[in-house]
Amino acid sequence: MLFPNGTVMVNYRVRVKGPCQLDLSNFPLDLQTCHLIYESFNYNNHEVSMSWSPIDSPVYNLTPVVLPDFDLFNITARKVIEPYPAGMWDELHVYIVFERRFIWYFMQAYLPTYLTIFISWVSFYLGPRAIPARTMLGVNSLLAIVFQFGNIMKNLPRVSYIKAIDVWMLASMTFIFCTLLELAIIGYMVRDEGKPKKKSSRPSTPCPDQQSPGGFDKRFMYPAVCAKPVNNYNLMEQLTPERIDRFSSIMFPLSFLIFNLSYWIYYLQRKQQIAEQMIMGNFT
Repeated sequence: MLFPNGTVMVNYRVRVKGPCQLDLSNFPLDLQTCHLIYESFNYNNHEVSMSWSPIDSPVYNLTPVVLPDFDLFNITARKVIEPYPAGMWDELHVYIVFERRFIWYFMQAYLPTYLTIFISWVSFYLGPRAIPARTMLGVNSLLAIVFQFGNIMKNLPRVSYIKAIDVWMLASMTFIFCTLLELAIIGYMVRDEGKPKKKSSRPSTPCPDQQSPGGFDKRFMYPAVCAKPVNNYNLMEQLTPERIDRFSSIMFPLSFLIFNLSYWIYYLQRKQQIAEQMIMGNFT
């Protein structure tokens, strides 16, 4: 449409596929940006001047955007004058920010991991003598979380940096592996229970005092089988299997709680920082 003042209005539908540079370091709490550029192919800004409409949001969606894995987070537009050898070109930039839907990954990855770790802690309450049952429980928990981790990773692009879900899965594996280490310590401590103890063949006689009443030293006159009583503090007698299980049943959940708070606080704050950087960076 041509107006009397020379303004030309062109209205037509365009379907394009724009590039999106993926940064999965915060996955699945990530935001992704797609960048589109509109410019003239042959004419510089002395011949064709391009600008957005003088309104607050020149680019907006007419209908709600529904995607299976993302929500539309923000749309920003700005004008850039880019120098070329043939002159200056007007470029109209559009930044579309998408926020990943987190609930699917929470139900498929995080929630089963919680349940697997909680099941591995049941072994603390089975008693130190239930070694076969505790071994089967710990190994099955470790195999389950390894299979789950591989099932999630095969659907993601291969990247050379650590993602947020990698930190979660590796830490969860570490907690279950430490449960098996605790079981190995318990098994080592109860391995000799039920076996007959060896008795000494030579009788022991109490040792006399090293100083005689007359003041003479008689320590070289002790018999060969003399046994001097020794009062040493034995740490192994204090660390019983029951006490180790009781200590582990408190420390493992407490450590996992601290890890959860650190993990979610860090990555949620990082997501907020990324969103602010994307919005502010698109206006500069």
